[in-house]
Amino acid sequence: MKVDYTFSVAKDVGYDASQFDQIEFKPGNHLDLGFYEGAVWIRLEVENTGNPTSVVVLCGDLINQNYRFYELDKRSSKLSAVNQGINTSYNDHRTYHFAKPNFQIDLGTGEKKTYFISTSSDGRILQGTPRLVSLNEFHSIKQGTFTFDIVFYGSIAILVLINLFYFQSIRSNIYYYYGAYIICSCLMYLFVEGRLYGWGWSHASIDHLMFLSIRLWILTSILFSMRFLKTKETNQRFYQFIIILLIVTLGGATMYQLLFLSTSISTLHMAENLLGFLWIVLSLFIVGNSYKKRKLESTYYLIAYSSFIFFVTLGLLDSHMTMLPGDPFSYFKIGTIFEFIGFTYFIAILIRKKLNTSNELEMELNQTRQVLGERERELSGDRKVNKTDFASILKLVESSLSSEEEWDSFKAHFDQLQPDFYNQLISQHPELTKSEIRLLLLIHIGYSQKEIAEILMIAPDSVKKGRTRVRKKLAIPADTRLEDFLQQLVKN
Repeated sequence: MKVDYTFSVAKDVGYDASQFDQIEFKPGNHLDLGFYEGAVWIRLEVENTGNPTSVVVLCGDLINQNYRFYELDKRSSKLSAVNQGINTSYNDHRTYHFAKPNFQIDLGTGEKKTYFISTSSDGRILQGTPRLVSLNEFHSIKQGTFTFDIVFYGSIAILVLINLFYFQSIRSNIYYYYGAYIICSCLMYLFVEGRLYGWGWSHASIDHLMFLSIRLWILTSILFSMRFLKTKETNQRFYQFIIILLIVTLGGATMYQLLFLSTSISTLHMAENLLGFLWIVLSLFIVGNSYKKRKLESTYYLIAYSSFIFFVTLGLLDSHMTMLPGDPFSYFKIGTIFEFIGFTYFIAILIRKKLNTSNELEMELNQTRQVLGERERELSGDRKVNKTDFASILKLVESSLSSEEEWDSFKAHFDQLQPDFYNQLISQHPELTKSEIRLLLLIHIGYSQKEIAEILMIAPDSVKKGRTRVRKKLAIPADTRLEDFLQQLVKN
């Protein structure tokens, strides 16, 4: 490409195209500005020293479609807009349908021209730094972006199919949360990368849809992380705090957006970036909160999530320092692929481990049934349950009964070993709540107050208060032990 060119830029410009000669330009092309509000101009002096050629001015913006491209008519000393007559509320002056602003320049042999580019930002991140590339290089960049998108969304599609296969085999509800997270992540990338440009949507509509997609991505990410780490079971108060925080931050931002559709865009550009950073940090707090009681799940989550954080950091650094090949935003997507690969693998491991435990439990249960059958024939009058009689369900208990599925499994095994107790308890005292029934089952097996607190993951004082409440509800006399009352229930 035998083309000589120079860029010069001007920031905080208060003049329009008719006053371009009053704009003070400075040499250079750096226009990567964070949360910038105002107008900027670019001047390009270009001269072709070779054969006729075509070049393309390419800027780095993804979410700003507010570019205007002008050519200087040296005879009249006026600017004329390229692609005149377009509706600039829906399009800008770019030449090709591509996520980033681009303007083709055709030059004859020895031809020298001057062009001006203007853009403005209402408080969003502005990545307007221009560069001049040959037409072939531009098409290569465009094709590379298209190929990368095929690889990215193709990888996501494969991962979705793998997870659908696991879901069909296992039917675990964690896949509802995971599936929503994957879908909303893809939507977020489609909107943030300007993929709706040129579809007949106004710039304002695209911005508002982008804000909603970012919030959906944050929401599904946090809900999935809490489901993966079982935050609700390990720390009910912390779970409720996170839910309230989600409602306040994401719900508040959405209400503000809907109430002030025409004026909220500039504020929301900064708010969405801050919200995204806030929830990435809070995700790590969620992991830390769950680590003590869910060490394995927390370790798996950190491995998968840290890959995303690593590549996001690379992308952010590259957007300011230009030290890596390719588009800085592509590193976000690479991190997302590794994150989803990690979660797909680790979810499958956790579920397989649970299924293996259930199979082992069932085998030990069959052995326990035989032992108990022989014992019941020998001691038909003794219906007291001992912890040693429940060797099979004890393993389930030791892993903590932290989900409804585990409690249902526990209850099923308990019913098989001693159906009279549960049936009598429910029929004689239908007013008992589910949590009170769980407490009575564990007391009847013979667990101490401390052991029950560990199983239910609550404070020992809470177990003590629960015993007191259930005694009042069952109207147990003060001189009667709760354990004796439960054993008498079976004998009756």
